Amino acid sequence: MSFTVEFGTKSGADAAREEHEEYVCPVDDDRRLKTVAFIDDTPEVVRDQLEAGAQTGRAERDQGSGQADLTDAEKNRVGPFVEENNYLKAASVKALLRDNGVSDWEAWYDPELSVDEHKSSILPEAQQAGGGDRIENDGPDRAAAARAEKAAGSQCDHAQDHCKHGDSGACEFLRESCGMDDDEVSALLSDEPTAADDEITGDAAGALGRAWQGYKAGISRLDQELSDAVEAKGNAEQAAAAINAIRADHGQEPMEFKRLEELSDELQATGRDAHDARGHVEEASA
Repeated sequence: MSFTVEFGTKSGADAAREEHEEYVCPVDDDRRLKTVAFIDDTPEVVRDQLEAGAQTGRAERDQGSGQADLTDAEKNRVGPFVEENNYLKAASVKALLRDNGVSDWEAWYDPELSVDEHKSSILPEAQQAGGGDRIENDGPDRAAAARAEKAAGSQCDHAQDHCKHGDSGACEFLRESCGMDDDEVSALLSDEPTAADDEITGDAAGALGRAWQGYKAGISRLDQELSDAVEAKGNAEQAAAAINAIRADHGQEPMEFKRLEELSDELQATGRDAHDARGHVEEASA
């Protein structure tokens, strides 16, 4: 199964395909189109990023604004591209500022502002300042760096929350863009970090972090699905009671809802088996 995201331009769609290649659906995606198909297992933090970028691209397309591709160096300097900051917005701002005589566009780029806000407030200020490179200790360059640092910090905080709940994309983002090592990610994923965990380093620490990641993801899903199951069971029981109440009002005998009883017994037995199981404890064989 897959879901689709429509981008404003073919180049924007291809950029998303390249940046998130591991999540592109190999069956449903058609590279000839501006609409990209992604697998359902795409992490929420990546989905949010894709939707934000696509929305910006569509808006700029509708307004007739152009985009300028970013170099790898520019991507590194104005990234990471998460939440409000996305590739298509940066490419649109680059085109806007460069086309209007602002050569040092990165010094004026604010990841928290929309393209329209860059056009209405940042562009006039940049043009008034001459639009060139900014090397002063004060002014737009320093302000832009401070805004970028603030945005990056917020994005890292957001990614930490997702990583704690087993989001593999968020954990990878913490490693690649937030400077966290495997030990620090492992500590996020661990329920109760122990002294023994601290002794695990190197590749083993990375493996431990991924194991905790899988555990957290499973627990998060289990928690949600158990809540859904209990709610569904309660709804079915209420509906069954209403059916028999109506039958009784019309002189009919109450029904036995065998399937409800079977599923209730199965749910109870599954919970009992899980409690008794020792799969979570590996015992050394004699």
